[in-house]
Parts: sequence; structure tokens; C-alpha cells
Amino acid sequence: MGKRFSKLYLRTFKWKYNDFPDVDKAVVLMAPHTSMWDFVLGKIYFSAQGRQATILIKKEAFFWPVGYFLKKMGGIPVDRGRRTGLAEKAIESFEKATDRFYLVITPEGTRKKTKNWKKGFLRIAKAANVPVVLGFLDCKTRSMGVIGLLDMSGTDEEIMERMKRSYIGKTGVYKDKFETGYE
Repeated sequence: MGKRFSKLYLRTFKWKYNDFPDVDKAVVLMAPHTSMWDFVLGKIYFSAQGRQATILIKKEAFFWPVGYFLKKMGGIPVDRGRRTGLAEKAIESFEKATDRFYLVITPEGTRKKTKNWKKGFLRIAKAANVPVVLGFLDCKTRSMGVIGLLDMSGTDEEIMERMKRSYIGKTGVYKDKFETGYE
């Protein structure tokens, strides 16, 4: 997907967006995650920014022929039912990357409504010594982009609370499927 096409798409469908921060490597959180459209819109956003992203997606989405296209677009299948060393592989990917590398993770870990967001991104970001970018999609305001960099000071619980509070008021494609637990 080209940068010009992506910008044209966003302008045509009246999506507002802001610029991605000037970082070469980062764990990028994207929320709310309520639909597979989040993936499509996120890819368009990254393309409009002239950046490529690697995106963790549940393995069940990689059926033929969709799986082929998901992989071409930077998707990596994740088996959520068992431990596969994914965090270690992600950390290794950051270490091996000589140029830019952005790993996109949906902290809810599901498109269903949940208060129990996943903490794996913390382990990856801390071990790889990379920032966490708080990406968002807000269908109510037709806006997307970046809230900012996550303050990684304090305990994991304090970081998670700050992160979840950053998403208060954001609305996903299906507004009834998103909850931070702080509304």
C-alpha cells in the first residue's frame, strides 16, 4: 500500500490523524481493538506515515487465502493457546533490526470486551530497551494516530493503569466491545 494512496484514502473518508513520533524502534500499542477493520485502518495509518509495521495476529486469522495477504502485510500468527516463546522472539527481532522496527500489539489481546489487558508488551519493551508508543483508533471522532509515549516508570501495575487511562473515551468500530475499566 503506497503512502500517497493511504493519505488519499484517509482524506477521502474524512479520517484525521497525527504524526508518528520520531523513534526508530518501538512497541506500538493499538487500542481499542474491536474488529479486524482495526488492522486495515492501522496499516493505512502506518503506510500514510511511510512506515512498515510488524503486527501480532491470532493464528486463526491465517486461513487460506487471507493468511497469505496478512503475512505480506506484516502479520505474524500467534498461538494464544500455548507458550511459544513469542516475547523472546520479539526481543530478538528488536536486537537484530538494523533500521526501523515497529511491533504492533493490541493490549486487550482480544476483540471481545475485557478489563484484563495483557502485560507482555511491558516485558518486550523493557528487555529490548525500546519505548512504548500509545497508538489509537477512535471511530466516534474518525481519528487515529498516537496519544504519546508511555511513561515506563513505576511498577507494572502503575504503568498498566496509566496506559489504560490514556484510552478512556476512545471508541472502537464496535463501541460496546471496548472497556478500560476506568470509565
